[in-house]
Amino acid sequence: MTQATAQRAANANEEEAPQPGNRPVLKYRHGGLELTVWPNQTENGIMYNTTISNSYKDEKTGEWKAASSYSPTDLLALSAYASKAFLDIANLKQQGRARG
Repeated sequence: MTQATAQRAANANEEEAPQPGNRPVLKYRHGGLELTVWPNQTENGIMYNTTISNSYKDEKTGEWKAASSYSPTDLLALSAYASKAFLDIANLKQQGRARG
């Protein structure tokens, strides 16, 4: 992982990162967009939550920064990621039931 990629990931997830030590089970990326699926252990088994982040590279400083707006293309990619994440989470839940 390059330093720029690591910095971008750190900036994009700075405010939304779940509990320390908790690692994502799925990630979907397109440009500066990232949809991440996190496991959350509960009394009723594992539940899954998602975070969506957007980042861009500042042309003047070269630093990656978090963004809160989405272009029409971003929205199309997010809708595809959301659909895929929904199906993948359903599969993870099904696999969990099969093991238990």
